[in-house]
Amino acid sequence: MKKYISYILVLFMFFSFIGCSKKKVEEVKEKDNFDIKMASVTVDNYVKLIKNENYELGNKLLSETVKTEQASLTKNDLKILGHKILEMSESDGEGIFKVEIVKCNLNKPETLITESQMTVIKEGMEYKIDKIANSVKKEIFYKNKMLRMRKEKEVETNLVIDMQGLPKYAYAKDDKAKMKIQIVPKSEFGVAEFGYEGNKIAITTYDANTFIGILTLDDTMVTQGNDEQKGEGEGKGQKEGAPGAILKEKPIGKQLLACDVLNNSDVEIMMFSMDEKLLAVQYKTRDNSKRCIRIYNVGSGELIPTMFEEEYPLNKVQVLLQEFQKEKMLFSIIPKTEADKDNEYVGNWEMDLKEFKLKKIVK
Repeated sequence: MKKYISYILVLFMFFSFIGCSKKKVEEVKEKDNFDIKMASVTVDNYVKLIKNENYELGNKLLSETVKTEQASLTKNDLKILGHKILEMSESDGEGIFKVEIVKCNLNKPETLITESQMTVIKEGMEYKIDKIANSVKKEIFYKNKMLRMRKEKEVETNLVIDMQGLPKYAYAKDDKAKMKIQIVPKSEFGVAEFGYEGNKIAITTYDANTFIGILTLDDTMVTQGNDEQKGEGEGKGQKEGAPGAILKEKPIGKQLLACDVLNNSDVEIMMFSMDEKLLAVQYKTRDNSKRCIRIYNVGSGELIPTMFEEEYPLNKVQVLLQEFQKEKMLFSIIPKTEADKDNEYVGNWEMDLKEFKLKKIVK
C-alpha cells in the first residue's frame, strides 16, 4: 500500500513539474511576443492623456529615455482636439507609428496639424513609448484681419482667407423656412479648426452673431501662383505708371461652404470626424440660456437629423463635446445648476455615426 502511494506521489510531482514548466514557457513566450494592437492601444492612450493634460499618467507609458518632468513643460493655449493613427508597422520587436494630431487655440483663430513618429517597445509585459519625433505640418494663424498659413519648414506664409472672401449673406439653420437671409458677421475671426487631411478648415467669424463655414484649401500651386503674381504686379505697375503697386494676394482658400449663422451665440469648440464627413460644433448663447452641440454634414453644410436641442432639456443641462472615434462621437451632459445634478440625462453619452442614435454610457 505504501509502495502504491509512493508511486502516486511521484507521478503527481512529475506532472506538476511538467505543468509548471509549460506555464513558465508560455509566460516567457508571451513576454517575448510583440502585439502591434496592444502597442497601438498604448499610443492611443498616451495621446488621450496628453490631451487631458494628465502628464503624470502619460509618463507611465514612456520608457525612461523619454520621460519628461512636468515642471519643465511650458504652458500654452493650444489644445489637442483630435488624433488619428495613420500608419503602423512592426520591425525587430518594435512598433513604429505615424500619428496625426490636430490642435486648436480656443481663445483665438489658431490651429495646426502635427505629425508624430512614435516607437513602441516591450518592457517585460508592458508596452512603452521609447521614441517620439514631432513636426508641425501646417499651421493657420490670425494676422491683420486675415487667416494665414505656414507649411512645414517654409519661411513664407500664404493668405488663406480675409473678410473680403466671405459671402455677404447666409441662411441660419434656425430659419427652417428660409424666410430671412442673414448678414454674415465680419468684425473678427473666431475659432478655427483643421481637418485631418489638412485641405479643409472650419472657420468662424463674429460680431452680434456668429458665422460657421467650411473652407476648402488648395496650396498645391502656391509657389507658381506667387511667381505669377510677382510678374503681373511688376508689369501692371509699369503700365499704369505706379511703381511699387502691389496686387492683392491670391488666397489658397478656394471654396467656402456656409453652414450656419448662430444668433447671439459664440462657438467654443469645433471638431471634424475622423473621416471628415461631419463637423461638430459646440456653442453657447451669450445670455447663457443654452450650451449645446450641432453636427453638420461636411459635403452639404446641412444639419444631421439628430437635433441635440430637441433631445435634451437645455434649461436644466448643458451638452459638451468630447471627441470623435472611428464609429461614434462621445459627449457629456452636465447639470446647468447644482439643483440639476440629479437630472436623469446627466452623464456620458455616445452617438453612432451611421444612424445618429444617442445612447447613455452606463458604467
